[in-house]
Amino acid sequence: MLTESDKQWLARYHPGLSVESDDKITGEVEFTATYNKESGRFLQIEPDIVDGVGGLRLSGKFRITVVARTVFRDLRLPALTVEGIDAIPDRHFNQFDFSACVCNPLEEDEFLERQFDFQRYFKELVVPFLYGQLYFSREGHWPWFDYAHGGLGTIEAFSRNPTPAKAEECVQRIAREVQFWKIVKPLLLQKSDIKGHTLCTCPRRDHLRRCHPVALTGLRLLKRVMKEHGIELP
Repeated sequence: MLTESDKQWLARYHPGLSVESDDKITGEVEFTATYNKESGRFLQIEPDIVDGVGGLRLSGKFRITVVARTVFRDLRLPALTVEGIDAIPDRHFNQFDFSACVCNPLEEDEFLERQFDFQRYFKELVVPFLYGQLYFSREGHWPWFDYAHGGLGTIEAFSRNPTPAKAEECVQRIAREVQFWKIVKPLLLQKSDIKGHTLCTCPRRDHLRRCHPVALTGLRLLKRVMKEHGIELP
């Protein structure tokens, strides 16, 4: 997980973290960051950084552990755990092992291509996730676009990158969620378009266009890409 360059970077910018091994770090991380809801820009404020973002500036300190994982429910990025935080779904914690949901599994390969980039992972996923905890404690909700949980979230993530390869991966992932798949598979097989008044699979059971409109877009894209590229359902 860690190279010698990563260890030097941690020692310089996050001296409160201890490298226990090449696959595990623990300790305190302290930061200041800001998020501008209007522009959608996030920035970690460092001594040599000029804040041109504006937005809500928050500072915090968290005790964390980051450990490399082999394979756990198809998750490949290192597991982040945070002490002193209620690890509930609304705070984006995985309910299987209470590690942080720093991104949807469908997006993990952006950080794993060729070689894992720890510094990018830390700056683009870990620090924003911790900022999100500060924001949630203050405002009662997540600061930016909030993926749904489970299969709906996977379909929403697919809508951001609707390639044939991602379509195949998306189908493989959501097909493992048996109850969800029983509802979604007929929608992907039907000849007619998926309508906005289709009932959502989440507990609210409202129309998709009102309940999870991004998932509706993702379902329509998934169906189209599958048809265009001859992707078969399991």
